[in-house]
Amino acid sequence: MSSKRLKIFAFSCTVIAAVCIARLAYIQLNPHSVWQSQLEKIRTGKCTELVALRGKILDRNGKALATDEACFTLCIDYWFARLGDERFWLVQSLRCEDDSEREKIKEKFQQDYNTLNEIIAKCAQFKNCTRQEITEQINRQINAPVWQLRFYLAGKRKYPKQDFESAEPDASERLLLASQVDIAEMHQPQPLMRLDNDDAVLAAQLKFIDTEGVQILPRSERFYPYKNSACQLIGWVKPWNPGDEGESNGYELGDVIGFCGIENICEQKLRGRSGRIVYNLDNEVVSRTEREFGSDVKLTIDIELQQKVEKLLKNPNLNPTFGKAVGIVIIDVNSTDIITMASIPDFDLNSARWEYSRLLADGNRPLLNRNLTEIYPPGSSAKPIILTAAMEEKKITADEIISCPSSPVPAGWPNCWILKTLGYGHDDQWVYERGNKARNALRGSCNIYFSHIAARVEPQALQQWLLKFGLGRNALETNTTDRTLPQSAGIISSTIPQTEDLPPIDAAERRFFGIGQGNFRATPLQVANAFAALARRGVFKRARIIATEPADEGYSLNISDETIAVIYDGMHAVVTEPHGTAFSQFARAGFEEKGIKVYGKTGSTERPYHAWFAGFAKDNSGKSAAFAVLVEGGQHGSSDAGPIARDIISHCIETGYLTQNR
Repeated sequence: MSSKRLKIFAFSCTVIAAVCIARLAYIQLNPHSVWQSQLEKIRTGKCTELVALRGKILDRNGKALATDEACFTLCIDYWFARLGDERFWLVQSLRCEDDSEREKIKEKFQQDYNTLNEIIAKCAQFKNCTRQEITEQINRQINAPVWQLRFYLAGKRKYPKQDFESAEPDASERLLLASQVDIAEMHQPQPLMRLDNDDAVLAAQLKFIDTEGVQILPRSERFYPYKNSACQLIGWVKPWNPGDEGESNGYELGDVIGFCGIENICEQKLRGRSGRIVYNLDNEVVSRTEREFGSDVKLTIDIELQQKVEKLLKNPNLNPTFGKAVGIVIIDVNSTDIITMASIPDFDLNSARWEYSRLLADGNRPLLNRNLTEIYPPGSSAKPIILTAAMEEKKITADEIISCPSSPVPAGWPNCWILKTLGYGHDDQWVYERGNKARNALRGSCNIYFSHIAARVEPQALQQWLLKFGLGRNALETNTTDRTLPQSAGIISSTIPQTEDLPPIDAAERRFFGIGQGNFRATPLQVANAFAALARRGVFKRARIIATEPADEGYSLNISDETIAVIYDGMHAVVTEPHGTAFSQFARAGFEEKGIKVYGKTGSTERPYHAWFAGFAKDNSGKSAAFAVLVEGGQHGSSDAGPIARDIISHCIETGYLTQNR
């Protein structure tokens, strides 16, 4: 009998032991077990963060346009911040079976809730704002990102191959599942506001010295020393959140990611990867992840010249179109470098994250890089290209005269602009100057001449010449990044392209393409690139914006010397001879005496109204700068855009991109 009892006892012990071993194996091996969760808390609760710096964005001379800067930040423990989020209280309510349990929950957290209110009140006094604003800031900057990550992880863990909302349509159930996810950020102080200087740090330390849950901690923050300069080009960073691109590349809550501009397209170069040393309860190293510092990115722009141009645009005494939106591109012709890309109005990069909603709603569209993404009818700035196409296609000779009478033209043809403004045509203006031939037509920007020569060129041939000059396709490519800056290809067809196949130019619309209107559209960068090709005597090269990339080898347009000579003669006459459309703006500039030859072309468009001045300048040493100026809502290329272009050339001389005679 005793032997039988002994066997039963031994069997029972074996079963109990097997159950215990199985349970132990489960909690050790299952990553979602309570034990593993608690172990993770212990490990992540004792760790040292190895902060990595994001790479700098530099101008062509090595000046930092974007850099990580050490600063102090006022931080709040998430333990208290969470009490300001309605999701926290909803979870507590869902877990309660009756009202009595809910009352106990309120009592349990009442003291911590009072502490949060004290923190909010002191922060409002310190920042000189309302309690409501601080509450919203805590929820926006701390609570929302934490919950977003918890929802993301809850969905990935339970439904790895399905969308969380589709797999679990009950919002309350999703909330409960997310509340079971524990992340490191819940056990670490979270940044609320930056302390800009030593005085602010001292004031914060005195203000919060006896406040539980508040710490003043050092950290790094992205800083833009030149604030508004080249803001649309440089772009800015934002906090990384689950669902952002890069989720599988080791980003964590608290990291930043490029949101737009160079910060975005060069993310993989600029990005730094933080490290971490994790300890156990015995202060032994459990794991170590080394940090990686981001690489610097050097741009081709010259921030000194960029600031000079932007200062010019913001000075009502120097800019005749002050208050209007302007896009300006300047290209160093020999190197293909974009040395200035200015788009006005602009904004301060240091506050863009917080002001994004306001900037997005601003009717003046300061976020828009007008040089890349906005397309405009190029107006008369396209006429040198049209003349090149007509001469190279043998549809016009340099000396052939096309009459521009002092009377309205037949229906369906554009009238000449001087007929509308002065009451007579170019025939009367060129009485003593050998008529309305090519160089004079450029000089006086004759609509009759250019509409007629465009009508002579076969539509397909005209379109091909526009393509050769870089119109109708992206003006900027980056070879060392897997993405490029947002940009528009423009329109060089009678209908808007819906596919990669380019629609044709209607035969009847060629006459309007000849004066840069109709459905013809281009960006300021495309126009500047086209004039840089003329400055190289017919060699097209795409401009570059990242200095470490090789310059585009380009291709020859095979333009004859005769055509180049006529184009140069007419564009030079625009700024140096009476009746040249920009003569009055350049007559006293003194560039010729300094050894600087300017070749320009004014442009004005109607419906929509815009003003252009495009061209290039050359010195005696071989240096050359091409440029395009676009003034939204401008009435006259000469008086609205011409003075800006004139002053740009002066700034190019001051900064050494053009050298004057000694």
